[in-house]
Amino acid sequence: MKRILVLALALFSFLPAVFAQRSDRSTLRIRLSDGGPLLVTINGRDFRKIGRSITIADIPRKRQYMQIYRYRAYADGKGGKAELVYSGTIKVHKGSTYDCIVDIGTRKFRMLEVASLQPLAQQPPFNPRRDQPLNTDDGTAMDNNAPVADDTPLELPPDRTVSARLQPLKAAMDKEDADSKKLAEARKFIAANSVTSAEVADIAGWIFFDDNRLTFVRAAYARVSDKENFNTVGTVFTLPESKKEFENFLKNK
Repeated sequence: MKRILVLALALFSFLPAVFAQRSDRSTLRIRLSDGGPLLVTINGRDFRKIGRSITIADIPRKRQYMQIYRYRAYADGKGGKAELVYSGTIKVHKGSTYDCIVDIGTRKFRMLEVASLQPLAQQPPFNPRRDQPLNTDDGTAMDNNAPVADDTPLELPPDRTVSARLQPLKAAMDKEDADSKKLAEARKFIAANSVTSAEVADIAGWIFFDDNRLTFVRAAYARVSDKENFNTVGTVFTLPESKKEFENFLKNK
């Protein structure tokens, strides 16, 4: 009996560690079937990176509205054109990892749940100064179903609508794929600086998901110099329930 009790206690102490390994949040890697560079927005928020594949971590277990664009660079490398190739609402499950491909021919979005993201076959890195034909070494066109390079996404040019004071923070947040890390950068900034309501709205807009935006906005309130204008921050929220939570937060202040 004593032996059984010891085994049972050992099992219960082990189970929390097992469940802790599975995050409540999910990860998506997104690419195009022809291996071309792409841009991604989620819930209208621009991920502000270009790459042959883009990985987004820390996605909450909810339906998310996604838009995926094929990117064609201008010859001089100063920007480019973004062509919408897919838009729609996707559903992610708790703690799941997905490998996603947009079929350029049919404009369909394929989403495969995987245990982990495997490295992709190497192709020449994306050159932001020109459009590149995606060819194999022997000069033949690359097959649409062939794996493509898993490049580190390239940052877009600086957003000129952002004030000089917030540019370093914006750059630091853009480098992070995980939304929790974007939130951590934002909280680090407000811990060291006072902010205006307009700046809180700007910073919250660089965080992808409403739950993290709410966490940031609540933390930022104590550091705001113009609290009488704080109601304007509510425009950054995407979901009606998030807007309601924000309104309830203000009522209690």
